[in-house]
Amino acid sequence: MNTWSLIIGMACITFSVRYFFLSKSVPFRVTPVMQRILKYSAPAVLTSLAVPFLVFPQEELFVSYQNPFLIAGVFVCVLSLLRLNTLTTVVISMIFFWFIR
Repeated sequence: MNTWSLIIGMACITFSVRYFFLSKSVPFRVTPVMQRILKYSAPAVLTSLAVPFLVFPQEELFVSYQNPFLIAGVFVCVLSLLRLNTLTTVVISMIFFWFIR
């Protein structure tokens, strides 16, 4: 399949979904159950993007205490559990990764 057709198709899907949820002209109500489910969509997408980088840094499975990506990922999780500011967490995590790398 052509790369451009994939990009244009994904752009159309993204636009239509956002228009459907954000447009005032479409009468759509999100139920409380759906609201609870949607709260987990951002962490789920972030996890699905980050985990391959953490456990497959060299194109092969590398789960070890010598993997700096995995150590930094665990460190970020610990910092986020401490309820620090997002910018603070990112800056501290980047400095930590730079030192262990």
